[in-house]
Amino acid sequence: MVQQLSLFSSIDDKSYDLFIATLTTLSGNPPILYSKLSTVWIPNPSYQIEGVNSKNQLVEKNRIKVSKELPLEMLKEFSTASGNAMKYNHEILKKLRDDSLPIEYVELQNMINENKTKRSVDAMEVDDEETTKPDTKNKYAWNISISDIPAAGNNRKVSMQTINESILLSHVGANSSLQKMLNELGYVFQYQYVTVGARFNLKHNLIVESQKIWNIGSSSKQQITKNGFLIKAFINVDKATDIDRMNLTETVLLNLQKELQGYVELTVPDRKSMDSRMDVD
Repeated sequence: MVQQLSLFSSIDDKSYDLFIATLTTLSGNPPILYSKLSTVWIPNPSYQIEGVNSKNQLVEKNRIKVSKELPLEMLKEFSTASGNAMKYNHEILKKLRDDSLPIEYVELQNMINENKTKRSVDAMEVDDEETTKPDTKNKYAWNISISDIPAAGNNRKVSMQTINESILLSHVGANSSLQKMLNELGYVFQYQYVTVGARFNLKHNLIVESQKIWNIGSSSKQQITKNGFLIKAFINVDKATDIDRMNLTETVLLNLQKELQGYVELTVPDRKSMDSRMDVD
């Protein structure tokens, strides 16, 4: 469990180069390109869930987010050649200005339904048989997380949210898959989205990301961030009881806010927009 302190903003496509140059100067390093698949799961509506538990405590239904890194090779269409190798860097994001994305709904569903019952590709061969070639699209582990609504308070200068997360290294059983595992836990698939972004790592574990996000449906793709980028600056703190660390983290974020003031207006978003609970309207 971590406490994530964050600030958000947005910029238009034309401001991207200046943003990259500014953050490269502040961090002393170029950005890291990344792509990520995020899937959202909800409690199965066919199940009746009691509003309180055996201790008469309120039970709230929450969405679960399960995500994994996507190999950059999936963006090959937008990359540039450098010798005999493909070059993947933040310049790719300048080419992703519309709804098109070389990642298909079926391709993502195959990752979710991937069967894990085959022998591990890392297993040692003793009989000289050919090993199974690993699928580079599924080489990353799934990250499962449940987040609370950010802390309330009109005077808060940064968003503060509790996030419980873990890594799914494997799932076992006959015809095992991510979807089957979550279905057995009482959750069903709701929607998925793909994020492609550039990430900066600064001092004090401060991370700043510029993101483009696509909602990938069965029949359509929609870029939610069309004509611009979502900007997120955040720091994860292991213990909410570490007051000194929490205060330092808030100061670091506010210093960045001041540094970028007049160009990128980092603010605290509406906490309801970050609420993962069900039936809260």
